[in-house]
Amino acid sequence: MKTCSNSVIYEIQFVVVLAVAFILYACGQHDNPQTEPDEPELNMENVSFEEWPLTDCSTSTRPVRDLIAYKLMNIPYDWEVDWRSGTTYIIAPKFSEDQTFIYKDYLTKNLCSGTHDAYINLLEGKTDVIIASRDISRNERVASDSLRVPVETAPLAIDALVFIVNTKNPVKNLTADQVRKIYTGEITNWKEVGGVDHTITPFIRNADSGSQEKMETLVMNGLTMIDGTYMAEIIGSQMASPYMKLEGDEYGIAYTPFFYCTAMVRDLLKVNMLSIDGVMPSKESLRSNEYPFTSHIYAAVRKAESHDSMAYKFYRFLFTSKGADMIDESGYIAIRK
Repeated sequence: MKTCSNSVIYEIQFVVVLAVAFILYACGQHDNPQTEPDEPELNMENVSFEEWPLTDCSTSTRPVRDLIAYKLMNIPYDWEVDWRSGTTYIIAPKFSEDQTFIYKDYLTKNLCSGTHDAYINLLEGKTDVIIASRDISRNERVASDSLRVPVETAPLAIDALVFIVNTKNPVKNLTADQVRKIYTGEITNWKEVGGVDHTITPFIRNADSGSQEKMETLVMNGLTMIDGTYMAEIIGSQMASPYMKLEGDEYGIAYTPFFYCTAMVRDLLKVNMLSIDGVMPSKESLRSNEYPFTSHIYAAVRKAESHDSMAYKFYRFLFTSKGADMIDESGYIAIRK
């Protein structure tokens, strides 16, 4: 019967130790802002305005950012129509007389630059924590590498990309493949998908917007979509653009975040959401991942941010159970570990 020599045994032990060390190292590289089970949850109650970090966000994530900020700084708030646009509901602060700062001050620390600009502001040190409608994009990753400013991102809540049409459009459902064919230009008439005999107007968003990035990565599966080169009028530069274009175009189609449509626009701009592959977008179908174009919103912070800073504590707080409760209150679906 053969036996292993001591040298062979040592070699095997050495390989095992290296393998274990590699696994532990790899696990440690994964961004994981969640509070560990045996670690007490972060307490961020009664944060003063002076302590509050610089934050930024997408248009569609502004309500969740603001709600959490108002709660942590003890500012009363309520949903109301945004008087500046009249096209969305916002979470508005109700400052009291004993408040030591006013809304104008609040805005200096809490920007709403839009998805792409929020990431750029984070990279350039103009803000410290962002809540964005998507993960960092390819172009922003290039900027991150160029500036040598690595960013930690993590999914925070569930959202989706939904497709909307004019209320007079009889089409109620499209397949995912039909959506892709409409946006590559292969399907050009509503009669091809069960509608009336009329040319489809496929509205799109501007490059680098959260909605456009999601459309390209989540829906198109690598296919080249129409870009508006010869039809600049189909490009919407603002979140509300698709809604306003559809109100005047009975034969248009557009895409928008589920949260923006159901929590912010609501009944202010009349459109119909389409079901995809027979599944209507709803909180239930998003939560179960049954709706095919389910996505996430993300929180992000610079990796070099000190773990003792208020910015990093706020980032960590977002992933606690108290943070999740606030996210749910905003209308998003928090990701709970």
